[in-house]
Amino acid sequence: MHPWLKNRRIQMAAVVAAVVLAVLVAVLWRTNNLEYVEPRHGPIVDAIYGLGKVKTERFYEVKLGVALTVERLYVREGDRVLRGKPLVRFEGAAEFRAPFSGTVTLIAFQEAQSVFPQQTALRLDDLSTKYIEVSLEQQGALRVRPGQPVKVVFEGIRGEVLQGQVATVFSRNDEFLAHIKVPLADNILPGMTADVAIEAGKRDNALLVPAAAITNGRVTIVRDGKRETVKLRIGGIDGKWAEVLEGDLRDGDRVVMKPEKKKES
Repeated sequence: MHPWLKNRRIQMAAVVAAVVLAVLVAVLWRTNNLEYVEPRHGPIVDAIYGLGKVKTERFYEVKLGVALTVERLYVREGDRVLRGKPLVRFEGAAEFRAPFSGTVTLIAFQEAQSVFPQQTALRLDDLSTKYIEVSLEQQGALRVRPGQPVKVVFEGIRGEVLQGQVATVFSRNDEFLAHIKVPLADNILPGMTADVAIEAGKRDNALLVPAAAITNGRVTIVRDGKRETVKLRIGGIDGKWAEVLEGDLRDGDRVVMKPEKKKES
């Protein structure tokens, strides 16, 4: 055999061996980095999530039927006023007084400015009547009922979870809304937003698998030493766990979890 041809074959064999070794290393790395979790039975909360906004049940807006000029303002935005105190007077018209004790949250016009019909010149809010309004998807709204428990978290105070309950569920202009009754501190103001989780159901002995292991309604399991894919029908998802309503899961099965990707520093 020609020496050049012999060397060429040796080189090709070395390349093939390197490729095979690389594949084996990759397979071993992937296998060793997989996590296996057994399905378990336990409690699960079926929650409906939404973004809520703080509002007040009791407010008063000064509006006119005809155009008038502001003659005198007795208050400023942010003022706390008592019932019966004067708020604003217009030229040629009587004074408007506070129908209840509250906080002035809007003054849209200053003295000597004209206010046109149906424009809000001033607003008074009773901040003791605060609640949270949350918009719901149609499927979620069908499962929400008054009295259901609710958890509320404000972004600025992540360490604190407020407990409340659903007060009412209704529609407005084809939008599905729920009003949440929850104790709110004085520093929680109208217009602030919060993450809302409504507890629509709870089961104490549900079959659970890791939610991260589910892809398109299927999970990969190891059964009798062999890997296979199982189709599942999933119910509620509570944090890291998902409820299995239907699917061929058996005692001793292990669900395959993919390794989490490390965040780049």
